[in-house]
Amino acid sequence: MDNKSVMSLFFVLILIFIFSFTLSLDAIANNNAMYGVYALVGFIILVGLSLFESVQLSKDGVTVAYWFKALSTISLVILVWYCTRAGVLFGWW
Repeated sequence: MDNKSVMSLFFVLILIFIFSFTLSLDAIANNNAMYGVYALVGFIILVGLSLFESVQLSKDGVTVAYWFKALSTISLVILVWYCTRAGVLFGWW
């Protein structure tokens, strides 16, 4: 994978993160379940793709792998926060 495609994938994942975070805040604030599902799917895709890409890039020795790993870690922390907030809000626990 060349540098342009890696960087464009990283910026697309950043956009997915922004949209998922915005949808999760709206879902929690307005009890909108559909936005919540979209945010959950977005975070799961984000964590999976960024972890996969960081593993693939670290095999090649590319330094951008650390950025993908940081993005997956931050997304996973936000995903856990969102799941706990949504669980309390919707009365799941």
